[in-house]
Amino acid sequence: MPQARAQGWQIVTGGDRVTGTGDGSSAAAAALLRAWRTGDRDALEHLLAEQEPPLRALCRGMLGHPDDADDAVQETFFRALRALPTFRGDASPRTWLTRIAVNLCIEWKRARRPATAPWSDLAEEAPAPQRSPEAALLHSLRVAEALGRLPPRRRAVFLMKEQEGWSVAEIARTMGWGERQVRNELFYAHRDLANWRRREAAGKGEEA
Repeated sequence: MPQARAQGWQIVTGGDRVTGTGDGSSAAAAALLRAWRTGDRDALEHLLAEQEPPLRALCRGMLGHPDDADDAVQETFFRALRALPTFRGDASPRTWLTRIAVNLCIEWKRARRPATAPWSDLAEEAPAPQRSPEAALLHSLRVAEALGRLPPRRRAVFLMKEQEGWSVAEIARTMGWGERQVRNELFYAHRDLANWRRREAAGKGEEA
């Protein structure tokens, strides 16, 4: 089971999702600060580890491979633990950790850190009944490839909204943007993906 360790703390990841107070509320931020200040390692572990599933999904969407996503989640926890002394609780733990993860993934993408394998089940659509398993897999890979071509921040906003169900206001707080900018990025993401769909449909028409 992968683990993240920093400054004497340990965050166990890869297990079942923990239910608790890390739901994006101000109470969760206060609990996180209280756990760190009082040295309550179990509480801190639970408060951070419960954010692992959405963080992993987001990182996988940004980076394209589960192994890279695992590495990114671990590094996100490392950076969060190192930054805890400066965390004032103005943002919820979910917002704070997501901001770290998004910046980390963009940093890695800019460094052109290669994915260790092609995109897999990200943004899967239910395969059409007439598709063979091979055709359904190819379609899934093509959809994921289209997502991978979105600019990193646009891709992050799209994934937070469509995959994680975040509100525009929550995304704006996480990205440090105004809500209008978030809506603009969502519009462009949907436009880009719609253009990809049209090209795909046109290509299939030419092949017929």
